[in-house]
Amino acid sequence: MLHYMALFRAACVAVILATCLGGSAQAQAADPYYDFLIARHLEGAGDTAGALAALERAAAADPKSAEVRAEIASFQFRRNQRDDAQKAADAALALDDENVEAHRVLGLIYAGYADNDRTPPAQAAMYVRDAIAHLERVVGQAQGMTDPTVNFTLGRMYLRSGTPDKAIQSLGRLVDQNPGSVQGRIALSQAYAASKDLKSAIATLEEIVEDEPRVAAALGQYQQQAGLNKEAVETYTKALELQPTSRELKVRRIVALYDAKDYARAAEFSAEAQGQHPQDPRFPRLQASALNASGNRTKAIEVLENLTRAFPKDTVSQLALVDVYSKAGRKADAERTLRQILTIEPENADAMNYLGYMLAQRGEKLDEAIRLVSKALEREPENGAFLDSLGWAYFRKGDLNEAEKYLTMAVEKMPGNSDVQDHYGDVLAKRGRWSDAVAAWMRAIEGDGQDIDRVAIEKKISNAKGRLQNAK
Repeated sequence: MLHYMALFRAACVAVILATCLGGSAQAQAADPYYDFLIARHLEGAGDTAGALAALERAAAADPKSAEVRAEIASFQFRRNQRDDAQKAADAALALDDENVEAHRVLGLIYAGYADNDRTPPAQAAMYVRDAIAHLERVVGQAQGMTDPTVNFTLGRMYLRSGTPDKAIQSLGRLVDQNPGSVQGRIALSQAYAASKDLKSAIATLEEIVEDEPRVAAALGQYQQQAGLNKEAVETYTKALELQPTSRELKVRRIVALYDAKDYARAAEFSAEAQGQHPQDPRFPRLQASALNASGNRTKAIEVLENLTRAFPKDTVSQLALVDVYSKAGRKADAERTLRQILTIEPENADAMNYLGYMLAQRGEKLDEAIRLVSKALEREPENGAFLDSLGWAYFRKGDLNEAEKYLTMAVEKMPGNSDVQDHYGDVLAKRGRWSDAVAAWMRAIEGDGQDIDRVAIEKKISNAKGRLQNAK
């Protein structure tokens, strides 16, 4: 069968010959190529019914023409008549499995089905596979430049299928052919990010951000993920010039400032955003975090206490207040607030764990501590922090078997957590397993370093090594 463009040229020739030879209207109507050209003319004039009738005459005149049926599929697809387009494309491929236009139409149709939010996940995954299979046939047979829509759609489907390397190839072709394509570059940057190549994701958007500030939000996100927090702050500022009311962009910029340890500006921007969005509790929480990190714990507590009074059912803010109370040594206030949270949300696993761990740390109400953390674990049985809390509560109670059981699981879940390794080392030491205890404490020192007293751990290691030496 003739390729689509060959068919179009043949149609032109048919019209010229019919005109030159003075052919009758009946003779012209029986020529599928003539009807094909007439259909294009009528569609361009807005006569879709006439165009479809002409295409159907062409199909009747040449029942073995895959090209005519592919053109019907394309025509119906342009009219958003997807069921009819799919039937026509299937008919074209039944006649010629290599028909590029039929594969293109089917690929785009299946991609549309996959993108529909109402499509069940399993069905959507099948549509993604079907879309890829058809669009790959289009790209495989393409000579020269490929339809940008095909490359863009194929790249998106590759991303959804979890094959970012293939997405990079497809979207790279699109960007090479259309360097200024905003959507193409955003999709390509997403593919690079999915393949863990943040440097290329950033470079892809940096090339056009000055001319196309619409990409600044995505660029800032990749810079932030790459640890380029100062650069991300500048990029988010550019993005906010376009979207000055975007709360999400303001949150991201504040977090980038916090991660860059610019706590003063983080607190300043949080207070500014709070004034602009007084019903969003995230901004005072962020301000309190920045104030606390800068050493101004008193002001941080003041901000959070005001926030929890304004939003008495906001347990996230109350947990933030608990954390600052604890760091300030105000244990009674922390416990009171945790119990208040549990009156609002009795099933709040974080609050149950926090209170249980706090009681275990103080060696108080250990049966209650075990009950609270056990209940939290029922809701999140894989939570390493909860496993650590329960193991530590059992340790404080003197039940070394249960302590080791849960702390062993906690170490498996959180091997780099210094506090967990420190607790595990204490249990092992209590059981007289000094070599294992030293190994755990060493891992604590080499871990993330959070919530530990490094000097105290080094002293425990020294004492344990002394015991081992004396045992020899």
